[in-house]
Amino acid sequence: MKLPEILSLDASQADAILLHIDLSPQLEAFEGHFPNNPLLPGVVQIDWAMRFAQLHLGIVSVSARDFQVKFRNKICPNEPLSLYLQLDRHKNQISFKYISKDNLMSSGQLKLGALA
Repeated sequence: MKLPEILSLDASQADAILLHIDLSPQLEAFEGHFPNNPLLPGVVQIDWAMRFAQLHLGIVSVSARDFQVKFRNKICPNEPLSLYLQLDRHKNQISFKYISKDNLMSSGQLKLGALA
């Protein structure tokens, strides 16, 4: 599945990044989930957090072996969306938050295997 377009990113903190992403209704992630009321699936939110962390936080060949997620609000197409990722190298863990208009949409942690 293709990742969404990054509108801007802030990598000014060590081991953390803030991405502003485009939630175009044409994204493959919205297909079939749900017709006439599309929502960003939770599994896609987890996948994007992991893949963006690999791309922008220097993680190589790692998979999540455990995760915790709390879904607080529905994420819909065309919604302004930011993704904050933070890597804790000591815990081998990525924390993520999806935020829209100062509202926390979802958050969680991905426990990683050994970091490369």
